[in-house]
Amino acid sequence: MTVASEIAACPECRELINDWWQRGIADDRIDLRQNELAFYEHPVKHHPTVGLYGREGCRDCQQAVTIAQFVLPDTAIYLQDGTYVDPARLHFVHHFVEKTADLDRAAPATLTSGHTITAYLYHASGDAPAGHVCSPDRGHDYHVTVELTAPAHLVTDDQTVALKTVVAELERDLQHRELERVGDGGLATLDDLARWVHTTVAHRLAAGLRDHLVVRAEAPDAYAQATVFPPPQ
Repeated sequence: MTVASEIAACPECRELINDWWQRGIADDRIDLRQNELAFYEHPVKHHPTVGLYGREGCRDCQQAVTIAQFVLPDTAIYLQDGTYVDPARLHFVHHFVEKTADLDRAAPATLTSGHTITAYLYHASGDAPAGHVCSPDRGHDYHVTVELTAPAHLVTDDQTVALKTVVAELERDLQHRELERVGDGGLATLDDLARWVHTTVAHRLAAGLRDHLVVRAEAPDAYAQATVFPPPQ
């Protein structure tokens, strides 16, 4: 039995892995570390042939190995039964989980990360729809939700950071702007805004995540209906 199949065949491993990913996407770092400790303990005791090894080229792994050699007694970590926890191997846990998160091909684990921003936008003079009163001091709140739902193994730490970063930048940059001056050619409609945000965010993510990204835009004071891009099938 291979390492992958051994872990996939263990219900407790699958539960621990799924919990780890859910806590990671929610940025619940305290419980995430507790979950890593639980996953460390389980294979050590029940799957002794499964190795917890570092990732080649990872500086954090190299540092963890070095630090592990100089752990002071009063800072050491022990399991409840008194078993010493190797801090380097504990660090390696998250790399191991990354590689095994998609083992259950019949029902692959997925994660959803959603972020909503509010932008204050208005139409340029003369470009507002007929009967629409709009100006810098009479603009509207635009609510934009960016939601990424993808297989767990694709939503790495780097990708979640990239998603949060680009959404924060959009929230900063889309304040008191004319729609017609946003982007390369301007945005005339709510559909244009949702499409442009989707393109902007997708450009900052790994190529495989574009198809898992959905953007919803609404402006209740300016448009009767919200819009979603890509449109629901």
